[in-house]
Amino acid sequence: MAEGCRRSGWGQAVVLALMWMLLAGEVAGKVELVDHGYEGIVIAINPYLKQEEPMLRRLEEYLTATSKTLFRATRNQLFFREFIIVVPETWKRINYFENALDVQLDRAQIIIDHANPAYGDAPYVKQYAECGQPGLYIHLTPSYLLDDDVIHKWGQPEKTLVHEWAHLRWGLFDEYPIDAQDAEFYRYNGAWQPTRCTSDVDGSILNEFTSKQCTFDYFTGKPEKACRFFPRMKSNKASASLMFMQYLESIVEFCDDPVTSTKPLRHNYLAPNRQNRLCSYRSAWEVMRKHEDFRKSRRPLPENTDTAPVFRYVQVQPRKRALVLDTSGSMTGSSLSVMMRAASNYILSCVETGSSLGIVQFNTNATALSPMITINAEKDRRRLIDSLPRQADGKTSIGAGLEKGLQLLNTMEGKEPGGTIILITDGKENERPFLTDFQQRLQSKGVVVHSLAYGQRAEQSIAQLSRRTGGKTFFYSGRKDSTALIDGLAATILTEGPNLKANVPISLLTEAGTVYNSTPVTGSFLMDSTVGTETSMTVSHSKSVNVSVTSPSDVTLTRSTHPEHFSVDEESGVIKILLPGVAEVGQWSYQIVTNESQSDVVINIQSKSRKPDTDVLQVKSWLSWMPENNTVPFDVKQKITVFAEMVRGRAAVLNADVTAIVERPQSVPLKIPLYDNGMGSDVIRDDGVYAAYVLAGDLMGNGRYNIKIKAKGIDGTTMVVTGGAGRSSGALDVSSAGGRGELETKKLDLFQRVTSAGEFRVTGFPKASKGVPDQMAPSRIADLVINTFDPDTTKAEFSWTAVGGDMDRGAAARYVVQTTQDFDRLFSMAPNESDWLDIGLDAAIASLRPKYAGQTETVTVTLTELQENATLFIGLRAVDESGNAGEVSNVVTLSRARELAVPMETMAPDLGVDFYLKLIIPPVAAVVIFAAIVAAVMLSRRGASSKGSTASSMDSLEGKDTCLSASTFSLDVAHLSHMNYRNDGQYRQRCQEDPETWSELGKSRESLDII
Repeated sequence: MAEGCRRSGWGQAVVLALMWMLLAGEVAGKVELVDHGYEGIVIAINPYLKQEEPMLRRLEEYLTATSKTLFRATRNQLFFREFIIVVPETWKRINYFENALDVQLDRAQIIIDHANPAYGDAPYVKQYAECGQPGLYIHLTPSYLLDDDVIHKWGQPEKTLVHEWAHLRWGLFDEYPIDAQDAEFYRYNGAWQPTRCTSDVDGSILNEFTSKQCTFDYFTGKPEKACRFFPRMKSNKASASLMFMQYLESIVEFCDDPVTSTKPLRHNYLAPNRQNRLCSYRSAWEVMRKHEDFRKSRRPLPENTDTAPVFRYVQVQPRKRALVLDTSGSMTGSSLSVMMRAASNYILSCVETGSSLGIVQFNTNATALSPMITINAEKDRRRLIDSLPRQADGKTSIGAGLEKGLQLLNTMEGKEPGGTIILITDGKENERPFLTDFQQRLQSKGVVVHSLAYGQRAEQSIAQLSRRTGGKTFFYSGRKDSTALIDGLAATILTEGPNLKANVPISLLTEAGTVYNSTPVTGSFLMDSTVGTETSMTVSHSKSVNVSVTSPSDVTLTRSTHPEHFSVDEESGVIKILLPGVAEVGQWSYQIVTNESQSDVVINIQSKSRKPDTDVLQVKSWLSWMPENNTVPFDVKQKITVFAEMVRGRAAVLNADVTAIVERPQSVPLKIPLYDNGMGSDVIRDDGVYAAYVLAGDLMGNGRYNIKIKAKGIDGTTMVVTGGAGRSSGALDVSSAGGRGELETKKLDLFQRVTSAGEFRVTGFPKASKGVPDQMAPSRIADLVINTFDPDTTKAEFSWTAVGGDMDRGAAARYVVQTTQDFDRLFSMAPNESDWLDIGLDAAIASLRPKYAGQTETVTVTLTELQENATLFIGLRAVDESGNAGEVSNVVTLSRARELAVPMETMAPDLGVDFYLKLIIPPVAAVVIFAAIVAAVMLSRRGASSKGSTASSMDSLEGKDTCLSASTFSLDVAHLSHMNYRNDGQYRQRCQEDPETWSELGKSRESLDII
C-alpha cells in the first residue's frame, strides 16, 4: 500500500503543490479541472466498513485504468489527476494518512458503502436534476471492488466507472430501457426495432427467461412481453455507446450527433429511453459539449499522455467548530436573548460527543469567550453555555470575528488547519476588518463557514463567503412562529457527505409558538424504530415554563416526578429533558404551561441511531443551483427547485408526506408539497428524491426567503425499498437487457423528520400595483405512452400523467397534440402547429378536460388518416388559461404495419385446431403430391407432363393460409446468443401482404442513415 501511495506521489513537493491547488481553488473541496486533469475528487468510505488494504489497492488499480479509458472516451481531452480517499477515524492510522479537512468530509463524489437493497452491488449514481446537471455521488460496494465474480457482471470496471462518471459529472442518462415509459422495442415504418444506441449494436432478440426465440403477436408482430435484445458479446461492430451497453468489448465511445458525426457514433434519437426523454433527444456528446468541462476549446493531448492519477489518503478527525456570534448594538434586547437560547439549544442537543467547540463574540472588535472544549460529558456543554455573551453594543466587524474564530481553531493541539465556523449576524459590517479581508485565508486553511442571517438587514456577502468555503447559508426572520434559527444550526451538523455517524443527532421535530397563562401548548412527536438513543426534548423560552412529556405507554415525566431527566437553565432560558434509556417506539405527547402572562417557546426533539449499525431514516434537503451570492433577480418565469432526499440508510423511502415551508418577507409562510412522481420538478419517479418549485407567484417581495422541510410517514402507505430494480442511474448488467423491474418494498413505522434547505434572496420584485403576470407555462409531459394500437382498425389508446397550469400545480386548461412524419420538425413547431391532421385524434385530445397534476389521463382514438407503412411522430403539450404552452412531451411513434419483422423460428400464438389444420394440411398435401409427381417422372420420363402436374398442384394451394409456411432455414443453435438479428434468419409475411413488401428488420431505417 505504501508503495502505491509513493507511486501516486511524484515526490513530496508535488503533493504539497497539489494540496495548495486544492485548497486555494475558488470553492474549497470542489472538483477542479486543471490543464485537462480532474483534481480534488473525494472518495469517502463508510465508517462501519472494516479496514481492508486489498480494497484500497484494487480501488487505485481500477481508477488508474478508468483515467486512461476516460481519456480515450473524451477523445484525448480529459483524465483523472488526483483522488482524495477519506478513511474512517476507526481505522488504524498509517503513516501516509493526512488529517481530513471538514470540506473533504462533506463533499464526496464517490462513496464506498454497504449495498443499497435496490441495486445490490451494482455501481450507480444518485441523479435528481435535469439533463446536464450533476448527480449526488457514485456508489460502490466493497464486493464490487474485491469480488471478481461481482466486478465482471458489469464488464470491465474502467468502462463501468466512466459510464458512472458521465452520470455524475455531465448529467447524462442511461440509453437502455429503465423507466415505466421506456420500451424494449419501438415501431418504425412497420417494423419493430429494439431500443439501443447506436443502431450499429447487433445481437439477437430472445426471451429473457428461457433464452429461446421470442414469440410475436400474430396480427401486429409485436414481440412478447419477455422479449429482449441481447447483443453480440464478441466481435460486435459497434463502438458506441458507453451509456448503453458499456460491457461490450467493442464499446469505447459516447454517441454523437445523429446527422453530422461519423456513422458508427450516430445517436439513435428514436429509442425510447431516459437519455432521449430527459435530454430532448440529444446525444451524449451534444450534452457534454455544453458542460463547462468542454466549453473551452481543448486541443487533444498526445496518445502517450501519462493519465495515471495521484492518490492521497486523509483520515477523519473529530470535528472542531467555532461559534462566531454578533454582539453589536443592533443585537440589543430580544435579539440577543433569542440568539443565546438558540446557541444553548445547539450546544445541548446538536453538537455531537467527541467534537470540539469554541465561542467568539464580535462587535467593534472580537473576543474569544471560550477556548476550544472537547465535549465528552454534560459538564463540558454547561461550560460552553456559561460562556455565551450576555450583552451587546458597538459596531459590526465580521472580519474580526472570523479572524478570531480562525485563531481559535488553530489552537487545537496537534491538529492541522481546517475546521468549521458557524457565523450568526444581524447587520451590515461597518468596521474593519471586513469579511472579504479573510476570505482567501479561510479558503487556504480549508475552513468551512456556515452563515445564519438574523433578519433581512444582515450582511449580504455572507452567502458568497459560505459558498466559496463550501458552507451553507440560512435565514431567520425573527418571527415568533419560526424555527429557522435552530433548524439552520442543526443542519450545520449534518454533513452533505455520505456518512452519518451513530453519534450525530437527528432532528425529529421543531415547533415554535406562544404559551399563555390560561392556554397551555400541547403537541406530539413520533419515535420510530431507527432512532431512540439519547433522545432529548429542549424547550427554549422567553419566560419561565413547566414541561411534561408522556410516553406511548402513558408514563409521564415531569420535573417533580423525574428530576434526574430534567436540566433547567433559567438564565439561558432552556430546559432539556432527556428521555430514559432507548426511547419507546410510538407517539409521545408533551404539554407546556407557564405562570407568566405569556412566554415564547421553541421546541426541538433530537434523537440518535437506535443501534450503532442501524440504518437511520433521514431527510436531506437542498436548493437548485443558485448564483454565488444566493441572490435571484426576479423573473416572472423564474422557478427555484427545492429537493429533499428521504432515505433509510441508502434505501429510498417512497410515498412519504414531504412539505416545504417557505418563510417570506412581508407575508405569512407558504406550504408547498414535494413529490417523488417523476413529473415537473421531479425528474425520476420513486427514487426517494422529492421535489417542488417555488414559482414567481409564490414570492412576496424583495428580501430573504428560508426553506424548512418537514417529512413524515403515512400510515399504511409509506414504504422503504428493500429490493428490485431501483430508479437511479447505473451501468447495465451483462446478463440483463434492461434496468426495469418491480421494486420490492416494505411498509414503514410512522416517523417524522425536519431539516433546513437553506435560503435565497430576491431582488427586483415588481411594485404591488403591477402584480405578477401569468407567464408560467405548464410542465412538460414526460411519460406519454401508447398502451395499445391495432394497425388494422388504427385504434390507439394513449395515456400520460397530467401536469399543472403553473408547472406542476393545479390543472392545465387544455391539451394540444402535434403530429408529423418528420421527427426534427416536432421540436420547431409552434404550440398549435401540426403537419399531419387527423380529425379523430385532434378532436379527442381537444375535448379532454385536463385533470389535476399527478392524475392519469387516458384517451382512445381511431386514426382514420394513418397510411400504411407511414411512421407518425406524436407529441403533446399542455396549455394554461393564459395561453402559456408547455414544452413538447416525450415523442411516441405510430406505424401502421405492412412489414413485420418476425424471425421464422418463432412459433405463432395458439390460434386453435381449425387454424392449424388449415395451416398443416396444405403443405402436407403438397409434399404428397410432389412425391407422386417425382415417382411419375422417374417411371414415365415424361418431363413436360410432370411439370404440368407440379404447376397444377401449386396452383391448387392459392387462396389458402399458406403465407405462414416457412422457406428452408438452418441455424447453429450454439450461436443463438450471438445471432445478428438484422442479418441472420428469415422473416414471415402477413397474409394480406405482397412479397414485394418484405424486408429485414431495421432495413427501413436506412433512409435516416443512422442504422
